Amino acid sequence: MGKASYSRGSQKQSKKGNGFTLLLLSNIEKKPVQIRLPRLFLRTCAALFLFLIGLTGYGLISAALLKPVARQKAALESEISALREEQNKIISENQSLKAYTVQQDKEMQTLQDISNDLKSNVQDIQQRDSALREKLGMQGEGEAEGQSPAASDAAGSSGESSGAAEEAAEYYSAEGLSEDASELILSDRPRLKLTSFVSYRPPRQAETELLAEELYRQKQLLLQSATNYSQYEGVVSSREFQAAQKAEQSRERRASIVAYAMQFLGGKYRWGANDPHTGVDCSGFTRYVLGHAGGVYLNRTAAEQSRQGSEVSVSNIRPGDLLFYGSSGHVDHVAMYIGDGKVIHASNSRNGIRISSWNYRNPVRIKNMIGE
Repeated sequence: MGKASYSRGSQKQSKKGNGFTLLLLSNIEKKPVQIRLPRLFLRTCAALFLFLIGLTGYGLISAALLKPVARQKAALESEISALREEQNKIISENQSLKAYTVQQDKEMQTLQDISNDLKSNVQDIQQRDSALREKLGMQGEGEAEGQSPAASDAAGSSGESSGAAEEAAEYYSAEGLSEDASELILSDRPRLKLTSFVSYRPPRQAETELLAEELYRQKQLLLQSATNYSQYEGVVSSREFQAAQKAEQSRERRASIVAYAMQFLGGKYRWGANDPHTGVDCSGFTRYVLGHAGGVYLNRTAAEQSRQGSEVSVSNIRPGDLLFYGSSGHVDHVAMYIGDGKVIHASNSRNGIRISSWNYRNPVRIKNMIGE
């Protein structure tokens, strides 16, 4: 006895001929319903099922294998980002250094102009000093020779002469003339003549006083100029010291880069690789060393690196500079100069990272990537 609510019924399968017959037994009618399924259809369904299983398995396996690659890619992107930040920082520091250098050059030019002005002022003051000395000497002689008879009679006695001399000394002391100026006025002149000059010709006293004051002022200016010139020499010495210190820092930096590269001597060569710890090619080696030891970002291939940096002649090559080799204008290899006519480079799969003479091949370019 069947149930009306159950429509599917039971299923039976029988094999007949080249296909399969599916028997559906209805609970209501009690009659089998035959549906013939060809073998080709069944095989197609089975193949499709196996294909889907294989595709799913391949996807799962690929995902599992790609996870380490994805992690390595993320690490490389992080390293590239850090190198770019370092590059931007270095570029900013270089720009600041260039601006500071320009400012220092301007200050040096200003100091040089001041030095030239000081030298010119010193020469002018020396000429004025000579002219004042000559003028004072001429006035003293003229006054001594041009005294009136009345002045000569008045200066006849030694007592009066002594009193006039004391009066002249008190006058110059009261006016505050320096010891040097007094010595200049009194030098090489007989006391009696200068006493008569001061005592009996008041107009000449004022003129002599002005000349002495001018001489004193010029001497003070000369002393000030000498002080300024000494300060300028101190600034120049400081500038030379800074230049020497900068050169020493550059030498030490290049030496540290070379020392970092030398620790990979004997390492493996691997074309297209970037890490000298596991294997690296020529451009990967220079890129790794300058990036980690010098903070310099380089492009990936030797040809691209040859278009970076500034040109250097053979006579001016320094440790840390890069030599590029090739033919017909095409760059195919790069090495780092380490001094004493030697380079270190990732040579080939047979020799690995090795040291060679800088001209074991003819370099087509030499570049300074460090910027110092």
